[in-house]
Amino acid sequence: MASSMAAQKTKLGVGSGVFIPVVLNIISILMFLRFGSILGRIGLFGILGLLVIAYFVDLITTLSLSAIASNGEVRGGGAYYLISRSLGPEFGGSIGVLFYLSQVLNTSLNVVGLIDCLKLNLTTLIPHGFWESYAMETCALVLCTALCLAGSAIFARASNGLVVILVIATLSIPVSMITRAPFRSPDIGVDFTGLSLRTLNSNLYPHASSPAYKGMATFRELFGVLFPATSGIFAGASMSGDLKNPSKSIPKGTLSAMAATFFLYLLVILSMASSITHASFTRQTNIIYATSIWPPLVLAGECATTFFSALMGIVGAAKLLQALARDKLLPGLSVFGQGTKRGDDPVFAVFLTYSIAQLALFADLNQIATLISMGYQASASIQNKFPGYE
Repeated sequence: MASSMAAQKTKLGVGSGVFIPVVLNIISILMFLRFGSILGRIGLFGILGLLVIAYFVDLITTLSLSAIASNGEVRGGGAYYLISRSLGPEFGGSIGVLFYLSQVLNTSLNVVGLIDCLKLNLTTLIPHGFWESYAMETCALVLCTALCLAGSAIFARASNGLVVILVIATLSIPVSMITRAPFRSPDIGVDFTGLSLRTLNSNLYPHASSPAYKGMATFRELFGVLFPATSGIFAGASMSGDLKNPSKSIPKGTLSAMAATFFLYLLVILSMASSITHASFTRQTNIIYATSIWPPLVLAGECATTFFSALMGIVGAAKLLQALARDKLLPGLSVFGQGTKRGDDPVFAVFLTYSIAQLALFADLNQIATLISMGYQASASIQNKFPGYE
C-alpha cells in the first residue's frame, strides 16, 4: 500500500531531481570558509592537485554507480539500493551503514558551517561562546528536521531558487577579484591586489618556511578537509525513489553536475590566487566575504548551500536507513522501515538521523569534514573494487 501511494507522487526529472541537488550539495560551505586557508598553506598547484584527485575519486565512483543504475530497476534507497542489488546484501549492507553515517555527518557539517558563517559575518549580533553556538546549531537542525518531516516535495519547490542564489554568489567571487579596486586593511588582515601576475606567482607553491606547512602531512590533512567539498555526488541517487527515470537521470545529471561544479571551483580558486596575497590567506579565514564587492551576496550563498545540504542530508540519510531496515539485514531496525501512508516518508528514520546529527554537533568543522572523508572514501573504495556490472 505504501509503495503504491509513493508511486502516485509527482516524479522529478534530470534537472530538478539530480542536477540541481548535486550542484547544491557539491558547492560546499567549505569553498567559502576553507579554500582560502588551503590556498595559503599549500599554494595553487597544491589545492588544484587535491581537487583533481578528489574529482577523480568521485568520477570513478559515479561511473560505477551509473553502470549499476543503468543495468537494473532502481527504487528508493539511493546508492544503497543500487549497490546492494548488485553486490549482494553483505557488501550492500556494510556500504549502506558507512554511507548512512557519512550523510548524517554531512548534515552536521552544514549546520555547523551555517552558524560559523553567521558568527563570522554578523560578529556584533551573534554570540561566540561554545554553548551559545551549540544552541544555535541545535535550533537550525531542529528547523531542518521539521521541514524534512513535511515531505520530500519541499526540495522541488525550494531547490530552483536556492541554486540560482548559490551560482550567483559563486560567480560573484571571480567578478569581485576582477572589478574591485586594490586595498589593504590591517584591521582585518587583508591585502587585496586585484588581478596580478606577481600575486599569482607568490601563491603557486607552498611556503616551506611557514610553520603551518609540514610537507606531505599537510597535504594529507588538507585532503581530508577538501574532499567533502566534492562529495555531494550521491545527492541525485538519494532521490532515486522520486525520479521519473532514475536509470538515465542519475548518470546524466550527476556527471553534468560534476563538470559544472569543477569549472566553478577552478574559476574561484584561480581568481583568488591571482588577487589575494599569501599572508591574507593565512590571517583571514573569511577571506571571500572580506574581498567581495557585495558581502551580503556571499552570505546568502553560504546560507543557501548549507541549508539545502542539511535538508538533503537528513532526507537522503533517512531514506537510506528506511531501505536498509526494509531489507532486514540488521536486527532492531524494522521500525525505521516504516513510512507514512501518504508519500511513504520515513518519519522514524528522520528522528534517528536527527539524534545522531545532534551528537555530531559537539565536533568542529574540520573534525566533521575529516570523518566524512573517511566514511565516503571507505564506501567508495568498496563500490569501485566491485563495480557490479550485470
